Amino acid sequence: MTFLQIDLPAMTLAILAGLTAALVGNLLILRRQALMGDALSHMVLPGIVGGYVISGHPKSWTIVGGALLAGLLGAGLISLIQRLGRLDAATAMGVVLTTMFAAGVLLIELINISGIHLDIEHALYGSLESVIWLYPVGWKDIFNPAGWADLPREIPFIAGTFFTLATAFFITAKEIRLVTFDPSFSATLGIPFWLTELLINCAVAIAVVAAFDAVGSILVISMLICPTATARLITNRFNLQIGVSLFIAAFSALLGYVFAVWGAPYLGSPGAVNAAGGIACVAGTILVSTSILHVLLQKRA
Repeated sequence: MTFLQIDLPAMTLAILAGLTAALVGNLLILRRQALMGDALSHMVLPGIVGGYVISGHPKSWTIVGGALLAGLLGAGLISLIQRLGRLDAATAMGVVLTTMFAAGVLLIELINISGIHLDIEHALYGSLESVIWLYPVGWKDIFNPAGWADLPREIPFIAGTFFTLATAFFITAKEIRLVTFDPSFSATLGIPFWLTELLINCAVAIAVVAAFDAVGSILVISMLICPTATARLITNRFNLQIGVSLFIAAFSALLGYVFAVWGAPYLGSPGAVNAAGGIACVAGTILVSTSILHVLLQKRA
């Protein structure tokens, strides 16, 4: 196995997952709903269980589809409860999170699969280390369309998700700004707040499920929050914040993977450490360092 077959696809997947999570993370941070990603990663449990029952395989498309349906259902319920119950977002998230997670646990018991091992480590840490592309032997093979059919399914899935969300983000950027920063004014212009809220929640659900399937919940939550929070400390300009957050997400994914695979052994580890954990630690370290620098600059000013 070579760098092209093992490390390159894993690094590509990590960068794409980071970009996807950071893109929608901007919406969560600006709307003060940073824990939405954590909530959605728990809401998908009923869909995961249902997909597992249908396929009987822990890495099938039915599990991804079930998780996506559950995530969209959870996002819709949050928006519905906010609108009908006139509750704040945190309360609505808490209600839907606990209800759907409990439903997933009950579903496991009712269909009698509690003895079957669902890969908890895969759900937490993802499967970056198992993403292998056997086709390329040399660098020129990467650009050969004949070999793209053998790409690990996670890469085209997360790439398609990112470019779809980025396109939708670009088209609706004006509406997103209005609803995020001035919902009252957006209502006077005829932009339905509840519909925009629902669409944003659905976009977050899609991103979370796509990235969750590739890299696990730990890295998803980290990349939803850390790059955007770091970018928010650097700039208050909306467009620049998005660009900075995407750069930080890609840089964290690349540096974190390099540290986990090649850097950790130099620090005393007997071998490579978990790549998702390494990426999350790098993203968190960048955020903490930026926060300290931000405070020092404020004091000096």
